[in-house]
Amino acid sequence: MIAFVNMDRKNINVSIDYIELAEKVWGFNESETPIFVNHDGIRLDAQNDFYLGFSLFLIDYTEKWQNKKKGWDATSLIVRKSPKNSNQIVIMTAFEQELLINQKGFYNLVAYIAEHVNGEIMVGENSQWIDLATFTNQYHEIMTISFSEAVNKSIEYGSQYAPGKEEPGMDRYFY
Repeated sequence: MIAFVNMDRKNINVSIDYIELAEKVWGFNESETPIFVNHDGIRLDAQNDFYLGFSLFLIDYTEKWQNKKKGWDATSLIVRKSPKNSNQIVIMTAFEQELLINQKGFYNLVAYIAEHVNGEIMVGENSQWIDLATFTNQYHEIMTISFSEAVNKSIEYGSQYAPGKEEPGMDRYFY
């Protein structure tokens, strides 16, 4: 999955550490639900060019996570400023089609960033730019599903199906 957020450089108001951001986008409380949050980067902010990669090790949450097919190991979300356009932030996951738990994290992360940089959103590489209200209305059901339900549905799906194609934008935007 891939999305882009156009920044309004005059209205950037984002500086958050990776654990707090993980709690916000996936909808859990680390003190109540201790899950290891793997990370590459400490904070999401303009000072580090919006670079942050983070994922959850859901085996910490439930041993049922072992039941999923090989390849669904973590729930990686990656953010960075676009190397092609310094006014855009790129948000990606590893696969074109993700488990529900990672869809939840992805869409909430895109919305969080767009809100805090006063930006428009483009989901996919060649779609239309939309405002935050349109985006949240479109993905509301996924964004608001509970953490536990998203994990359980992800285990159910992931135990039956292996991951599909990797996100092709990964090479163009992150390496």
